Amino acid sequence: MEEKKFLSGKIRSPVVEGIFYPDNRAHVEQKIQSFGLERGIGGRAQAVIAPHGAWDISGYAAAAAFSAASGRGVKGVGQVVILGVIHRIGEEGIFLSDSSQFETPLGGLAVDRELNEELCSCSTLIQINDIPHLEEHSAEVLLPFVKYCFPNVSIIPILMGGSRPALISGLAHALRIVFEGLKEDTLFILSVNLAINNSEEQALQEALLCMELIGKKNAEIFKDHLGKGSISVCGGGIAASFLESGLASDLSVRLLSDPLIKTLGDDGNFVYYGALSFE
Repeated sequence: MEEKKFLSGKIRSPVVEGIFYPDNRAHVEQKIQSFGLERGIGGRAQAVIAPHGAWDISGYAAAAAFSAASGRGVKGVGQVVILGVIHRIGEEGIFLSDSSQFETPLGGLAVDRELNEELCSCSTLIQINDIPHLEEHSAEVLLPFVKYCFPNVSIIPILMGGSRPALISGLAHALRIVFEGLKEDTLFILSVNLAINNSEEQALQEALLCMELIGKKNAEIFKDHLGKGSISVCGGGIAASFLESGLASDLSVRLLSDPLIKTLGDDGNFVYYGALSFE
């Protein structure tokens, strides 16, 4: 796959390196390798779901997700679409980045601004606005994995705030229009935490239900559960959009992390992390 370069303009610098993951090349590579991820050795998944927790907690699940796709190598992936959730309460919308590059400890990843423009033209709900990207970690924590496995790809970082049906459908429509003909050259990464709840038992049940619903690939049923609050998935809107886009309609869903990873946050909530692939 020919390398694309879009390196003039702004560079989005990391905001959680040294906190969620190491802040230098050697330590990042050592950490990734300690998770068992080997460059160029793995599966050929078209899309993966990976968590956006700190690497010390959720890194093994993230590595499992990338291992499911890393066999596609540098010649099998031209661009990576990475979809993340906005954690700032009240920030609604779909936001693309107008930076030319996202920096990682392993080097920069060029933003494909041509595909950005195509996506933006598909819906008035999508805007190119870097501000949400500058303080959000949900995509950032997975970018070193992208750079490690696919060093020459371009990226299309997409953030969604909120999960209103109109936003879900707007993003689904844009993804379908732009990437239906590019599926063979594209890897989709959904940055999703499966469940968060102040009850450990309830969080586990919601995580299991979330995975079951994703496995069915029925966007309407998934959105219904999301709207009713029977699942508390962090990143539910982007998962629903990907399902609704139809880009996974001919793919099989596989659970990659068993058992799921659990942590208790400082806020008293239990979070469940896992990884899935669409192959």
